[in-house]
Amino acid sequence: MKKKLLSGLFVVVLIAGGGTFLVRTELVKSMALDAAQPFLTAVRFVTDSLETVAGIISSKKELVEENNKLQQKIELLKAQLIYMKNLEKENAYLRQITNFVSRIPDFEFRTGKIIGYSPDNWNNYVIINLGSKDGLKTGDLVVANGYLLGQVYQVGNLSSSVILTSDKNFKISARCRKTGEAVFFQGKNLKEGILLYVKPDQDVRIGDIVETAGLNGVFPPGIPIGTVKSVSYIEGNFYKKVTVSLPLNPLEIEYVVVISRKQK
Repeated sequence: MKKKLLSGLFVVVLIAGGGTFLVRTELVKSMALDAAQPFLTAVRFVTDSLETVAGIISSKKELVEENNKLQQKIELLKAQLIYMKNLEKENAYLRQITNFVSRIPDFEFRTGKIIGYSPDNWNNYVIINLGSKDGLKTGDLVVANGYLLGQVYQVGNLSSSVILTSDKNFKISARCRKTGEAVFFQGKNLKEGILLYVKPDQDVRIGDIVETAGLNGVFPPGIPIGTVKSVSYIEGNFYKKVTVSLPLNPLEIEYVVVISRKQK
C-alpha cells in the first residue's frame, strides 16, 4: 500500500514538473522570438536591399549595353550622312564642270586631285595626280571651284606641279568683267593679288570680277580669278594701285580641272 502511494505521488510530481517545464519552455521561446524580431527584421531588410541593388546593377548593365549599341548605330548613321553629303557635293561640283566645259568647246578638260603641297611654302604651288601620260602640258590652266587656281609649270609622267595664282611669280593677262578693261594680274600672297599697269583713266572699281582675258585664244576667256578689293591713285603716278581678293584656299581644295587647248 505504501509502495502504491509513493508511486502515485511520483507520477503526480512528474506530471506537475513536466507541465511547469513545458510552460517555462514556451515562455522562453516567446521571449526569444521577441528578442530576435529586430534582428530578423534587419536581416530581411538587408536581404531585400541586396536583391534590389542586384536588380539595379543588372538593369544598369543592360541599359549600358543598350546605350552602347545605340551609340554605334548613331555613329554609323553619322558616317552615312557624311558620305551622302560628300556625294552631293561632288555631284554638284561635277555639274559645274559640265556646264563650264559646254561654254568653251575648243578646250579639253581633265579632272584630277591635289596630292601634295610645296615643301617649303605651300602658297607657291601644289602637286596634282595628272601628268604627261594624261596629256598635260606646261602652261595649262588649273581651275578649282569655278576659279582659276594656277597654271601647270612642271610636268612629270604621273604628276605635275601647279604654280598658284597667289604666288608672286604668277602673271596672266586679264580683264575686269563689268567694264572690259584689260589688265595684268600678278599674285601677291594667299589672300590677294595685284593688277599691274592700270592707267589712271581705266575704269576699275571695287567689287569688279577679274577674269582671264583669253587673248590670242591661248587660254579660255572668262575664268574668274578674284574680286577687286581696293583701288587707290596718287596724283603724278603712272598707274593705279589695285589689289584683288583671292577666294581659294589650296588647303581646302580636293578636285581640280586642268584646261588644255585641243590639239588640231
